[in-house]
Amino acid sequence: MAERNRPAFRGSNAAEAEDFVQAVRLTAWAEGKFDYEWMAAYAAVQMSGRALRWHMSLPRDIQSDWRKLEVAILDRFAPDQPPAPSNK
Repeated sequence: MAERNRPAFRGSNAAEAEDFVQAVRLTAWAEGKFDYEWMAAYAAVQMSGRALRWHMSLPRDIQSDWRKLEVAILDRFAPDQPPAPSNK
């Protein structure tokens, strides 16, 4: 994967957080990586600044599980955005 295609996340605003979550999902799909641990590790190495410091403070189970990490990212950096509609 080329360096220029890697998403970066600094924790600047809600739009950046949403774009980052989507970019990690798209990268995993493009790479054929449907593993939540891989996705979480991939996301972690793309973080810097405020986002990196926040990520380092998270419990290990959130750091290593993309399902939990993507929720945590949006809760922290895009809290005022409306939640996705439930399928229930």
